[in-house]
Amino acid sequence: MRKLIFIVFGFLMITNTNYAQTVYKNLQVLRDSYAEAFKNSDTETILKLYSDDASVYHTDGSVHNGTKEIRDLYNGFFEENKARIEFKNVSEDKLTDDIFFYHDKVFVNVEGEENTRDIEVVNIAKRINGKWRVIKSYRWPKP
Repeated sequence: MRKLIFIVFGFLMITNTNYAQTVYKNLQVLRDSYAEAFKNSDTETILKLYSDDASVYHTDGSVHNGTKEIRDLYNGFFEENKARIEFKNVSEDKLTDDIFFYHDKVFVNVEGEENTRDIEVVNIAKRINGKWRVIKSYRWPKP
């Protein structure tokens, strides 16, 4: 009986570890996809990373709700700027099996600007139809 309990416990640990690694890997894929689309000024690819009813709380205090407003936000930025973005993960936390919270330090390098824009970003991602999508994005500039 003891051996059976040990085997079951071991199986559960392996399963949960594999699940967590898969989620973290998927969140990294989400970041990498965003960085590539951002570098290419590709609003439509970025929009595929958000849910249809996502909200973006932007660094200037504005709130952009839903695909149309988020599209306008990115199109407006890309009309005036060419930039690269990098992420440094601060934390990732599973809230439920289908909802994840993650906090990143974000560095935006805009062509023609001498200084890198340092931003803090907290995202909440939800698994929708098997894919992780950002449902809320909170952003603020580093002081």
